[in-house]
Amino acid sequence: MLVAVSGGADSVALLRGLLQLREPLQLTLRAAHLNHQLRGADADADADWVEALCRRCDVPCDIEIAPVRALAEQTRRGIEETARDARYDFLRTTAVRRACDVVAVAHTADDQAETVLHHILRGTGLTGLRGMEWSRSLSDSTRLIRPMLVTWRTGVEQFLVELGQDFRQDATNQDVSLTRNRLRHELLPRLEQDFNPRVREHLCQLAEQAAGCEEASRIAADTLLDAALLDQSEHVVRLQREVLVKVSRSLTREVFVRLWQRVNWPRQAMTFSHWERLVDFVESDQPAAIDLPGLISVRRRANMLVLQREP
Repeated sequence: MLVAVSGGADSVALLRGLLQLREPLQLTLRAAHLNHQLRGADADADADWVEALCRRCDVPCDIEIAPVRALAEQTRRGIEETARDARYDFLRTTAVRRACDVVAVAHTADDQAETVLHHILRGTGLTGLRGMEWSRSLSDSTRLIRPMLVTWRTGVEQFLVELGQDFRQDATNQDVSLTRNRLRHELLPRLEQDFNPRVREHLCQLAEQAAGCEEASRIAADTLLDAALLDQSEHVVRLQREVLVKVSRSLTREVFVRLWQRVNWPRQAMTFSHWERLVDFVESDQPAAIDLPGLISVRRRANMLVLQREP
């Protein structure tokens, strides 16, 4: 099992918890840490700290560097989205190289609540409402799991106190100019204080309920996408329009969400209104083309839809 360890409280608690299970469950553990090069000397110090922790715990550790800022400029994507993709690419390739069939990451129930609320505010469908999955495929040979997804951050902190285990503090986690941090430090506390003290719990329950509905919708959307798909590449996708106009708007919308996921096009800036605009385009004869976030254009050619992303 490959364990993602940033050095923060959650990932350190995950590693220490798995260490307690190493012998009873006969686990073979490795750790992985990615230096995003976004915080200068602090990021380097995090990597050194994680390496030292793993050495004390007798856990092999892979550490790599990703020039996230440069990657974001090259791909014209946001820093947070680029950093997330770089992390998962690193975990995927490391797991394959080290023959690890499971990758464990340390997202908690608080992270799930924040994720669902973020998606709601940005505009989302069932896929966004389900939040993060407990388990999903990372590659043909590897599954990603989130064993702490039902654990609240207060429990994580108490566990570390009981162990006497320190951890690294990321100063950028307090930067409320970042949307995720404003949700965590300002909006959610205000919702708990002024509206419902159990709002985090209810957001997690919403995610669980949406997951069941989304699974059925995803199966139907994948089937329809396969039927409509003429061909696809990294930057260009061609679809049969007539296949899409025969079904409900909601299913057509989910088809495009699944398409974006398949070709790894940026979805962060795609709000509900953008997906609706795309469905409107499919169902009408005008205009001849539309532009969407992420440098994506959609054109109509007879009975064919051509979706293209600028490289």
